[in-house]
Amino acid sequence: MSRPTELYVQHLLDVDDIPAENRYLEIAKNLECYGITVADDRRPEEIVARHKTISGINCDFCSATGSRNITTFDPHKSPKPSLYFSVLLEGDQSIRGMKKSAHARVSQGTLNVHQRNDYYTYESNDVNQVYLIPDIEIVNGIFNGRLTNPTVSLENHPLMPFMKSHMLLLHQQGALLNVKQASVILDGLHNMAMLMLTDVAKEKGLISSGALSHIYNAARSWIEQNYHLQALNPDQISTVLRYSRSSLDRAFKEQGTTVMATIKDLRLTKAKALLENHPHLRIDRVAWECGFSNQFIFSKNFREKYHMPPKVWRDNFGGT
Repeated sequence: MSRPTELYVQHLLDVDDIPAENRYLEIAKNLECYGITVADDRRPEEIVARHKTISGINCDFCSATGSRNITTFDPHKSPKPSLYFSVLLEGDQSIRGMKKSAHARVSQGTLNVHQRNDYYTYESNDVNQVYLIPDIEIVNGIFNGRLTNPTVSLENHPLMPFMKSHMLLLHQQGALLNVKQASVILDGLHNMAMLMLTDVAKEKGLISSGALSHIYNAARSWIEQNYHLQALNPDQISTVLRYSRSSLDRAFKEQGTTVMATIKDLRLTKAKALLENHPHLRIDRVAWECGFSNQFIFSKNFREKYHMPPKVWRDNFGGT
């Protein structure tokens, strides 16, 4: 279901409240904004789906019950990649990527993290599953890469019992909680999830290391949030983060790059996503929203990185 605008309040989508002939269309419409397509291979009366969602400032909690279904995730149809923590309470589910090695069968009762960064197909049978979905912009401040396996088990992490118990609490009692109670639980889950994610990133080599890595990671996270500012520059970043300009430059050199190269790379990545997901947006508007001072500079840099002009990229990979 689409993200609720009212925070820390449970919202319910139940197909029993939808006429049988409209069930597939309603489910498909609610999922397409996330880049997910649902296979239309069931009779309307066979469709069972019940989603309970609680949205917070930094993350969403979702409890989903459903009958047999097959869904696919297309990164070119999603506004942004996503990552979630989940526990399969009932049923069985498998996740398949493009590569033969990218296949996982989800075990019941196991706390996993899954990163949607590629094409994936999900086959589910009579599942009851709970999810925690953090804001991807916050995740990007921790991760500096991508998970190569469909799922990573967190069963051995010391925070696993906390995560499971509080996800189950929201699953079972979410409708009875007031806004303050729901916010304490959901925000606490988010904080614990970020700590666990930091450990996963370190274990998988997805977070920058080095004597000055704390400066690099802080600066990169700040750039992620402010790439659209045309005046963004190293002096501004060092002032905001209260590091000397020389320390900032050394931190980026330690990672084999520069501040301005990182700014340009992140801007181009954001521009590529806009071209793919907003095909009617003018090229000059894309350039402006991503922090480029003019369309010529944007097109030149885009061609250098992706080996084709922005318009050609949009024509080849953009949605309709």
